[in-house]
Amino acid sequence: MEIVRWGILLALVLPVPFFLGLIPVAHMNRLQKTPAMTYICGWFVSFFLFELTAVPFILLEQSFTALVIVYTCIVAVVLVISLWKGCSLWKVYYEQICQIREMPKHVKFGWIVFFLLVFVQIAYAVLYEYYDGDDAYYIATAVLTDTFDTMYLRDTYTGYIYPLDARHAFSPTPIYQAWLSRLSGIAPAAVAHSVLAPVWLVFLYCIYGQIGSRLLWNRKNYKPIFMILLAVWLLYGNISLYTAETFAMTRTWQGKGLMAGMVIPALFLSLLYLAQDTVSQGMWMLFICVCLSSVFATSTSFMIIPTITGVAAVLIGVKKKNLKFAIELFLCCVPCLLLAVCYFIVR
Repeated sequence: MEIVRWGILLALVLPVPFFLGLIPVAHMNRLQKTPAMTYICGWFVSFFLFELTAVPFILLEQSFTALVIVYTCIVAVVLVISLWKGCSLWKVYYEQICQIREMPKHVKFGWIVFFLLVFVQIAYAVLYEYYDGDDAYYIATAVLTDTFDTMYLRDTYTGYIYPLDARHAFSPTPIYQAWLSRLSGIAPAAVAHSVLAPVWLVFLYCIYGQIGSRLLWNRKNYKPIFMILLAVWLLYGNISLYTAETFAMTRTWQGKGLMAGMVIPALFLSLLYLAQDTVSQGMWMLFICVCLSSVFATSTSFMIIPTITGVAAVLIGVKKKNLKFAIELFLCCVPCLLLAVCYFIVR
């Protein structure tokens, strides 16, 4: 029975996000149609759907079980549509895998070194777990949600009934982890520390790998060097408790770690492609999902994302000499702004 539970959990964090990412990737150009980009899109589609589904349930003080049923059904429907829409991508993925044989030996060696570094980091993330004060909130909230079937209606430190926690109601990262726990039967602490910690670390490197593909699109043989330098940088970036590297290596499963490690780099990745002369529909889809996923991670994104998007809209609009494009770009963060308005009303 224990093997079945772990199998369900691994299915929810590995193949399911990958399959969900087939929809936006099917509408991207050939450079963007990679397994890594598909996995990235899948996670952000998951966060996007959960944010839209969970926030109304939380604000209306509905049961967690009702949310689990509704969100699971939504994921199942989107999964079927995604598999149908992404049928043509499997041939592209197969061709990319076959191209590995044609790589020069020094490039293959570089990738081996990089993957060994990532493996060491994953081992440390699981075997040498790091606990900090925020775990008392994130993990406890997931436990309370699953145990008492309520969301943000009990005090995290005592378990007593409490008015709705409006500060965190719009950022349901612990609720998402409780959803994974409810479907798999694995305790929330194990979900966060033993599964999401290594899986989201791989998710992080997928994002940086796609950034490298864009920056080095005409120097592909240099990409392993870029990834090795990045891996070493993350290994030795723990100069304080608050660096992005520390969050990535020790607090990946927390909302702030998700924001620093994945959301902001994914935002940068999206803007790199949106700054091109030709923009695919799939990249617009990813950008919208990333903007709303930032709220899923932390409520501080109410200010950060519109600011970054506004500055980027001005710069890209000037580059393209296109005011309409700049307006369309900024409109992508309107859902984020609407949630900010709802936050101030509820508060």
